[in-house]
Amino acid sequence: AHMEKMNMASSVGRGSIPGPTSRHACHVTGGSWVRSRPVPFRNQRALARAEPSSSASKFGVVLVDHGSKKKESNDMLETFAEMYRKASGRDLVEVAHMEIAEPTIPQALERCVEYGATKVVVAPYFLSPGRHIQKDIPRIVGEAAKKFPGVDIEIADPIGLDPLVAQVIENRVRAKE
Repeated sequence: AHMEKMNMASSVGRGSIPGPTSRHACHVTGGSWVRSRPVPFRNQRALARAEPSSSASKFGVVLVDHGSKKKESNDMLETFAEMYRKASGRDLVEVAHMEIAEPTIPQALERCVEYGATKVVVAPYFLSPGRHIQKDIPRIVGEAAKKFPGVDIEIADPIGLDPLVAQVIENRVRAKE
């Protein structure tokens, strides 16, 4: 998916961090940001894969959902993260909840950096580009990024309009025919 990038200035001597572009993909250099919280690994195999490597650059992904008071709802993101790890082959995948539950976005970002990430993409597990995508997530990520100068962090577009989503809905409808 195409993501437009927007250079963001760190608040350390360079002004405040502006909001995202209309496509909601944000890019920060020299003070990158991601909305996440450190996620304890529940899967020891995932932890082993995520150990810091000797490579010059390591890529991390933070999957972010809204967060819920219900543990079962929050656990679903971890289940999806495992599916994503397997489908993508990516080693460093963390989960975060925008609010209400842990891990938070700052915690997940910190976890990625601890495991050597020099670039992180925050991937919202949201359908629409509403207020959370346009304002809340960029604000949270921007604040967290101040702690990680030199880490390149971007926010991907939400799930949005995609033929694959239409197929998933059709699969659910057919299951009830």
